[in-house]
Amino acid sequence: MFGKLTWDAIPWSQPIPLVAGAVVVLAVLAILVWVVLKGYLPYLWREWITSVDHKRIGVMYTLLGVVMLLRGFIDAIMMRSQQAIAFRAAGYLPPEHYDQIFSAHGTIMIFFAAMPIVIGLMNFVVPLQLGVRDVAFPTLNSTSFWLTATGALLVNLSLVIGEFART
Repeated sequence: MFGKLTWDAIPWSQPIPLVAGAVVVLAVLAILVWVVLKGYLPYLWREWITSVDHKRIGVMYTLLGVVMLLRGFIDAIMMRSQQAIAFRAAGYLPPEHYDQIFSAHGTIMIFFAAMPIVIGLMNFVVPLQLGVRDVAFPTLNSTSFWLTATGALLVNLSLVIGEFART
């Protein structure tokens, strides 16, 4: 299933992606534990995760876009600080890591920040403007969101495990 993915794919010798990956994993686990302990899981599953309501899907698209916008902003801060520090020195990022961040920043900001925000707005507003009860294919709409969220997850995962782009 994972091809040639081994423990060697985790960047044990590179502190920046290792710490970033560990922080994200710990944050996701903390949020999941909080959701389960508070008893929100049945509500989230019933009302949001399996929803085919265009307004809820629009909100989820917009939320995904805002989260990925913040992720792209972090990439931009890393690139600008690398350029500021590396004036007459090596900087704090290795060249191949800077290239990956540069490529990922463009991909994230276009495909996972701008597009989900626009699609979320369209999902929310257009059916209301037309006066219809729902979109034409609500299950396809929900599937489209979850495929977009999976793509965002895979792009972020590829920056920690393996290489995002060999530029």
